[in-house]
Amino acid sequence: MKKVCAWCNSPMGSVSVKSDTIPSLVTHSICNDCSDNLDFQLGVPLQRYLDSLRIPIVALNSDGRVIAINSEATEMYSGGTGEEMAEWPFKVFECAHARLPDGCGNRVHCSGCAIRFAVTDTYRTGVSLQDVPAHITHCDSDSPDTAELLISADMINKIVFLRIVNL
Repeated sequence: MKKVCAWCNSPMGSVSVKSDTIPSLVTHSICNDCSDNLDFQLGVPLQRYLDSLRIPIVALNSDGRVIAINSEATEMYSGGTGEEMAEWPFKVFECAHARLPDGCGNRVHCSGCAIRFAVTDTYRTGVSLQDVPAHITHCDSDSPDTAELLISADMINKIVFLRIVNL
């Protein structure tokens, strides 16, 4: 029996069935990426969100203090965490359109989408991004051009340094 994601239809292998009377049956589950997206729509801690991205990331607050180092960057980052990391008090959100090729189409994205776009573009191209506007929570249709965060990304030695500034 074939197993596919009920959300994105990605193949997820097969499941053995005791009866082989109908070998072309399909069962559905949810893949890890779609499961993450559903969790992220409810909001997750910054560390959890950054760990879901397969890019080495060190996140900094507006003072330049480290607020998170994802699992991909822990061995690569020589700055260490000798001092206690600063806290970032907000959850990270993605909208329901986050994983679509064109996203939601808004100019100002929710925090998760803006972070993901910034770090993946910077990691892929090596080009820094500065002051990308973002909403703390979901994309806001009532004030689509008003941002509560500014997201910046720079890459040094294959690590993306993400700066999150709360306005």
